[in-house]
Amino acid sequence: MPMRHTVTREGTELVYWTWPGAGPPTLLLHGIGNYGRYWDLFADAVAGRLTLVAPDARGHGESGRPAAGYAPADFTADALAVLDALRIERAVVVGHSMGGLHSINLAARHPERVRALVIVDASPDPLPAGAERAQRLLTGRPARFRDRAEARAYLERTSPGYPPAVYENRLAFAFREENGELVWRSDPAALERIMSGRTPAEDRWDALAKIACPTLVVRGTRSNVLAEDVAHEMVQTLANGRLMELDAGHNVPLDRPRELADASVVLAR
Repeated sequence: MPMRHTVTREGTELVYWTWPGAGPPTLLLHGIGNYGRYWDLFADAVAGRLTLVAPDARGHGESGRPAAGYAPADFTADALAVLDALRIERAVVVGHSMGGLHSINLAARHPERVRALVIVDASPDPLPAGAERAQRLLTGRPARFRDRAEARAYLERTSPGYPPAVYENRLAFAFREENGELVWRSDPAALERIMSGRTPAEDRWDALAKIACPTLVVRGTRSNVLAEDVAHEMVQTLANGRLMELDAGHNVPLDRPRELADASVVLAR
């Protein structure tokens, strides 16, 4: 089981989780609306070959919910604060979706801290279908559920096809109890600020071009976020990039945790 830790940056408490391992330290950055324990299946597949660190991003999971401070630079500073708290000078960084965009920013702005990079189904130019679905699920979702059964039914209806372990993980870490009901841990106001404060696409491409470390772009072939042609363009823009495509939807760490873990271990060596 992972261990829970906290560090405070500029008044905001950040919760992060660690899994011990024999391999290089690896920072895992989750997508919008998720949480650090989203990486549980990936961690199981890594099986101690890497030392894993997975923060709950601000406004998500058990981390603090400041009224402001949701720009990409804030998430980059949070990631550095977690690494500093663990005295990690350089890490492999694996980022999914929103976390993938933050990992690009981290590697471009602080190359001395990033040993290698895995960008998982994150796009400088996301497909309209994925952006629309994210907006609908994150801002149009029910605020609360009467019980676990109602919450699970919602999860299975909006994100079908996953094994039971995924839904149990979501129930355990995506929600908290409040007055006998389940409410989301991710803050709706924070999600709105994140989605309205995105970095322009041209800045994301500029950041990609600045990354020199070995980088693996991972795309789910059924992704509604990262198009095939954009994935190839990302690899061509990177100084040292390659592409891996897996039979998966957008949530590659849930659909193909074993393949993603194996590829991350190889890149980290």
